[in-house]
Amino acid sequence: MWVRDSLRGALIARLVTAFALIGVVAGGVAYHFGARYANLAYDRALSDDAATLAGQIELRNGQVQVNLPPAARVWLLANEGERVLYRVVDLRDGRLVDGNADLGPWSADRLPQGTPQFRDALIDGTQFRIGSVVRVFDPEDVSVLAEVGETLGRRQRVAQQTLASSLLLFGLMIAVAVALVWTSIDRTLKPLGQLEAEAATRSGSNLRPLDPAIAPREVRGLILAINRMMKRVSDSFESQSHFIANAAHQLRTPIAGLRLQAQLAHDDVDPAATRRRLEEIDRSAARAAHVIEQLLTLSKSEAGATPTNFSAVDLAEVAAHAIQRYLPAAEQREVDLGYSGPPGPLVVAGNETLLSELLGNLIDNALRYGRRRGGVVTVRTAHAGPALLLEVVDDGPGLGTLTPDTAFNRFQRGDAASDAGAGLGLAIVKEIAERHGARVSCESPQGGGFRVTVEFVEFAPRAEAAAAAAEPVGGA
Repeated sequence: MWVRDSLRGALIARLVTAFALIGVVAGGVAYHFGARYANLAYDRALSDDAATLAGQIELRNGQVQVNLPPAARVWLLANEGERVLYRVVDLRDGRLVDGNADLGPWSADRLPQGTPQFRDALIDGTQFRIGSVVRVFDPEDVSVLAEVGETLGRRQRVAQQTLASSLLLFGLMIAVAVALVWTSIDRTLKPLGQLEAEAATRSGSNLRPLDPAIAPREVRGLILAINRMMKRVSDSFESQSHFIANAAHQLRTPIAGLRLQAQLAHDDVDPAATRRRLEEIDRSAARAAHVIEQLLTLSKSEAGATPTNFSAVDLAEVAAHAIQRYLPAAEQREVDLGYSGPPGPLVVAGNETLLSELLGNLIDNALRYGRRRGGVVTVRTAHAGPALLLEVVDDGPGLGTLTPDTAFNRFQRGDAASDAGAGLGLAIVKEIAERHGARVSCESPQGGGFRVTVEFVEFAPRAEAAAAAAEPVGGA
């Protein structure tokens, strides 16, 4: 569990595992080379012993004799606790001239010719290494085989010592590596502990970004991602706080009017006066309902990133539905509300409900702030190179004291407003347009009037437009 949950434990476990695997391989290699070099060294000593034994052989009157004094025999057989065997064989007839053990059969075609030869043999259940030398006596041409064999204890001890030294070295390396990793991780994670302590002492409303510069480079990406998440949370909190403030601010006036008119109607005894109070109550209630609807639309348009439920939406169809919805209000104000655009569908990728709200707010804004009794409000759609344009134009007084930069701010209302709204219509238009990747702008031409343009840079291809024309597009 500690290894799985701890970065330090995981790194140390992997480091120890890697060193252990390397140690096993390196130990095998070290044992192999230790045994090989031990064999080379002890084979040289064994060949010297065989050559010394061959040097003690004499040929007298055709007879092979071994002149091995007792001291030389003791020296030959004393070999650091190893068991040593030797023999001298007359190769003319295979007769054993001297020796202390049978070293096994020899092959005539494998007899040493000028240089010592070595072989391994199992004698009485014990493994021996045997060195052989052939001495030739001239001119009699008599060949004598001298062999010396010893057990493998010294060779094996050298190989085992080499293996033990290698394993000890790797053990020390593992210990040093673990200590270095342990202290390095402590030093590396110390800035994260500082970030943790800073985050723990913060209040719930403190969403300032953490400083990624004090953390290691590999962790900075995570801290930046956390900062971006905190920014989104902060924006969401700010949006909610703003929404609540907007709702309180905008609903205070109509609700106060409702209460005042209700109190006055309660005191009135004249039916006509009471009726007028009720009409004022109805207008205040309608204004409160309008403000609530706009605030809810604004809240939805601020909800976050681009929605994933975008589909192909025909701007011409959205415009037709919006104009149909606002025709009664236009007739009441004696305003000519119409549409102008190219034939066929104009398809963008978006959310039909939000786009309907966008156009509805533009039309409502034009009807509220434009010219009454003979005024004209026109909804236009057009191609503009690679973009699609959606415009609402009126012939009212225009921006007045407002500027194109401030017209889309919240709670901004025109100077000549005969039916004052909440000042949220253009703010809603801007929010929805930005969520659709569109650009929104406004202007007041010198001849008068007011025009708001929404430019959709990315829109559905013409193949989708044809499909949209054949089949109505549903809202999201």
